[in-house]
This record gives sequence, structure tokens and C-alpha cells, in this order.
Amino acid sequence: MLRILLLLLAPATVFSTGVSPTIYEWESDRSRYELTEEEAMLGEYILKLHNQYDYVFEDNQFLLYYTVHRIVRVNNDEAIQRNNRIYIPMGGVIELVSLKARSINASGKVVNFDTSNLKELKDEETGRGYRIFAIEGVELGSEIEYFYVLKRNPSLYDRVFVQFETPVRGSTFKLTSPKHLKFDFHTYNGYAPIKETASTEERNVYEGEMKNIPLLREESFSSFDSNRQRIEFKLAYNTAKSNARLFTWEEAAKTFHAVLSARDKDDEKALDKFIKTLNDKPSAKPADRIRNIEARIKTTIQVNSESRDESLADISSIVARKVASKEGITRLFYQVFDKVGIVPHAVLTCSRQGVRFDGSFDSWAYLDEYLLHFPQTGGYLAPYAFEFRYPLVPPDLTAQDGLFIEPFAYGDVKSALGVVRTIPPADYSLNTDNLEISVTFDEGMTKNTIHMKREFGGCNATFVAPWYEMVNNEDRAKLIEELVKQTAPDPVISRWTAHTSTEGPADSFIMDVTFTSTHFIGTAGSRVLFKAGELIGPQIEMYRDDDRMTDVENDFNRGYDRKIRITIPDGYKIRNPEDIRFNVVYSEDGKEPFLFVSDYTMEGNDLVITIKEYYKEIFAPLERYEEFRKVINAAADFNKVILVLEEK
Repeated sequence: MLRILLLLLAPATVFSTGVSPTIYEWESDRSRYELTEEEAMLGEYILKLHNQYDYVFEDNQFLLYYTVHRIVRVNNDEAIQRNNRIYIPMGGVIELVSLKARSINASGKVVNFDTSNLKELKDEETGRGYRIFAIEGVELGSEIEYFYVLKRNPSLYDRVFVQFETPVRGSTFKLTSPKHLKFDFHTYNGYAPIKETASTEERNVYEGEMKNIPLLREESFSSFDSNRQRIEFKLAYNTAKSNARLFTWEEAAKTFHAVLSARDKDDEKALDKFIKTLNDKPSAKPADRIRNIEARIKTTIQVNSESRDESLADISSIVARKVASKEGITRLFYQVFDKVGIVPHAVLTCSRQGVRFDGSFDSWAYLDEYLLHFPQTGGYLAPYAFEFRYPLVPPDLTAQDGLFIEPFAYGDVKSALGVVRTIPPADYSLNTDNLEISVTFDEGMTKNTIHMKREFGGCNATFVAPWYEMVNNEDRAKLIEELVKQTAPDPVISRWTAHTSTEGPADSFIMDVTFTSTHFIGTAGSRVLFKAGELIGPQIEMYRDDDRMTDVENDFNRGYDRKIRITIPDGYKIRNPEDIRFNVVYSEDGKEPFLFVSDYTMEGNDLVITIKEYYKEIFAPLERYEEFRKVINAAADFNKVILVLEEK
């Protein structure tokens, strides 16, 4: 791979042996930073953040020297704990070229890091290595400083985040490259543009700087990383070969299509044999065929997402060994569907919890995750997400753009086009958590008998639906008990049934339980207090009045339909039924994307409560946050409703 990369990037004439870059260095003797009174009050303050990428040809090898330099002032114990232990990721690293670290306390005393104390760690699950060290002499008010330079295999498209939960006084970025290799950049969320600066006859130099980057808080209903200031960059041109742009979406479509569709005679035989085991019925509806094939493959082939074994991407090996890599299982799905005549389009995107796919900047760093799209049905399939079944896929891969790879044939030539399109989120009506409850009181008004039917659908069912049929009865009973405890902490279960269903547009899990509980009843003199609101289970609370920083972003659209029937004992009446009524609606352009509405009727002795709550859109703008918060808090407020029963 590196040899191919070298041939691609080197000048067309001869390889340049190149010159190693000047290794980064810090000020050997510096003073502490002068802070304003406001800055000195901060518990943690990043004074300097420098990221540098130097691309070089060195002894006919294409390499990257990557530098990080950081200085942080720590003014409380939590800040010290977060910063006095440094981890250096070593994935793809050839050599740790340079490492220096020191602390400077409030009196100016300097304690330098002894490199002999550097330790090596390895994550046993992922196999990734780290270097770790602790910085000595750190006190309240100390400045912790370190920098390191890594010689590593080059990344031709990458990103760097420059905003944190701690403010940054100064951030600088620098990238240098051989003259014939030109990079493009795009910055996000307010970071200054990257510009070409002091380039020479031999090297391109690109730099950026940003002062006083504010902190960014983790917030509910928000994606922290995608809202952080960051820099995306990619190798865009190799002018020694041509002026054609490199790593375009069109090139990505051709490259990934070739990987997914390639198969030889052995693969053909293996696929034909494997397809016979799938019980595919060509006369069935396409959606039913897709769901059947997906279920059989996902319960037959194990996915190893960490292994680098190339055979796990080989069709013949996958079918024989029943284990595949993420790329391998995607190839298997793609080719099975192709052979049975339900031709899919591959889609490449990324998790919007990390960054949102930006189709205007053709960086392959966005091409992290595979989906399959079926033009015949409009549905999507996630090849290596076991818990998600057609037409549902991990919701963080939706509600944003992706690169759709559309295959075509022109004579004997087979290739693909790349088109950036939106991956729509699943409709709220697919992702349900519906509840039907009937409640009666015992004669002593100390205990309730509760009959509860609860149905989880779509994304809300992924935690259980694919697994339920695979576990034994004892584990099923434990699961049901835990789910009932979401409603009542003290259930005595007398009867239960549960099953999964594939009959609807998305898989669901349905449980039907009868139990008794003393949790919901209290007394105040002769009155009985009934915690009716708690029947819907705990709800998210957003009561804090911190200044909101980011737009609202839901994980997925969802809906809740609830019906609660409470039989009021003879001789009693409800004093405060109006407390049940809520009508909190977020309106926009004549639509109601978010709401919580509850009401009641009396049917003889039965109080019948109906609740409708839904979230039909993923995003809401920052300026409408308060209205969104009111809907969320309406559910939390309902959860606190206590009905007062008094004698007639």
C-alpha cells in the first residue's frame, strides 16, 4: 500500500530523496504566561495549542512528521487530574522522534520530564499501542507543557479538533508539503481559514491561527464533536503528474465500487452455494426478501471489526469460516443482493455524532461507514450493525448527507458514479414506545394491581428485538423484570408474555405483564395520594437554566402513545383531575414537529388518560431551544403528577 502511495505522489521523473524537516522545538527558557484577572479565575485554561503536519519524501519513503505542542494552566484538583498524565497514541507511528515535557509552578520552579519514565501500554481489545507518562511537580496554578513529534505513515485526508470544554487562548496550525503536493482545507464552526503563507521553491507552507476560542459544553440533545471548531484537510493535487484534482467523490465511487463488486470464479461458486442456504423466495416482495436475507446473514456470519486479517474481506473465506470484517460483510451483502437481482447502491458516510458529512469538501475522511440503499424499495440496510434491521440503520448515520455509489455499465465497462444525497432519518411513527396500562386498587387502598402492555418499535426496540429469541427463559424473565422496574421499583409479577414481531414496517418487541405494587400509593390524612405520573416511567429533565450554546439535535425521530385506565374505587373521587391536562406544542410554519399533549375522560368509575408525545424532526435551531425544552419538560412534569383521591 505504501509503495502504491509513493508511486502516486512522487514526481513523474525521479524520486526525490528529500530532506527531513527541521524538528520542532520549544523555548528552552520561558516565562510563565501573564493572565488577566478573569483568565486567572478559570479552573483550566489552554494557553497554547499547536498542531503541525510536515509531509516529506525521505529516503524514497513518503512520511509524515506530526507535532503536538500544548500548554495548560491548572487551577484546581480536577484540572490537575485531567492533565498531569499524557497519552500518546502510537497507531501507525514509525518512530517517536522527540518528546519534552515540564511543569512550571506559580513561583517559577521548573520540573522537567525524565524520558526514562516513559511507559508503553497496549489496549488488549483493539491492539492499539500508547506511550504514557506523568508530569511531576504539578501544583495548583502550575503550567503543564509538553510537545512530541511522531514520524508516521502519512494520512492524505485528516481532521484536527481545536475546541474543548476548556477555553483556548491561542491555537495555531501548520502544514508543509513538497512543492508538487498541494493541500486544500476547510474550517468549521468559526475557526479562521487556513492560508498558504511562507512557501518556498521546494515546499508549500499552510498556516492558520485562532485566538480566544471559547469553551464548548456537553449539552443534552446536542452533538458535542460536530459543533467543535475543527480543521479538515486533504491532498488535492499532485502537479508533478497533472492538474487533476485528487481523491474526488467520483474517484471514491469508482474505488469503493471496485472493492465491493470484485469477485472471481471461486467467489462465484461460494456465493451460489451460500445463497441456497438463505431460503430466498424470488416471488416474494423485495422488502420481505431483503429482511429475510439480512436476518439469515446476520445470524450466520460473525463480524470482527478489529481484526486486520485481509482474508476476512474475502468472499470465499467468509462463507467458509463464517466470520468477516466490516468491509467483508459489506461485500458479502452487496454481492448476494446483486446476484439475487435486488441491486443495492452502496452509501458511504460518517457518524454525525463525530462530524457531519460535508459534501462540499471532498475529503475521504468522511467515508467512514457503509450503508446499502435499495432503489426498488427506498429502504436502507446497515451491513455490520447486528441490532439494526431493514429498513432501520444506526440513526447517527442519517439526517445528513452521504456519498451514494450508483453502478453503471457501458458495454463491457463497469464502474460507478458518486452522488452526494441526503440520508433521511426514519419517520417518528417507526420508532415507538407505546404503553397501555390498567390500574385497580385493593380494598385497603395500599396496593395496586397493574396490567401493562408495552410495545417498543424501530430504534427503540434495537436493544432487545434482535436478541430476544436467542436467550433462554431465565434471561428473558430477568429482562422483563428490569423493564417493569422502569415503571415500578417493587413489582410482584404474576404473569407475563413477550415476543418480537417482524410484521410491521420495522421490527418491534411487545411485552404484556400483570403485577402488583405498593409504590404508587401514599396517604395524607384521609386522602389517598396516587402517583399517576410515574406510570409512564422516568423522563428526561431539562430544568437547568444554563445558557444554551448549540442547536437541538435529536438522536432519532420518535413517538409515544400512552393510554392509562385507572379504576377509582367506589366511594372515592379525584380531587385534582385537571392536573393531568398538558398541552405543550412547538409550532413551526403551520406544523407541529414536537409536542406533549395529555387529556382525560371519565368512563363510569374509570379515569382514562391519553398521552401523545412525539418528536418528528431531528434538528431545532438554537433560538427555538426554550420551546423545545418546554416539550421535554412537559413529560418530566407529567411524571410528577400525583392524583388526590378523597371520599365522596
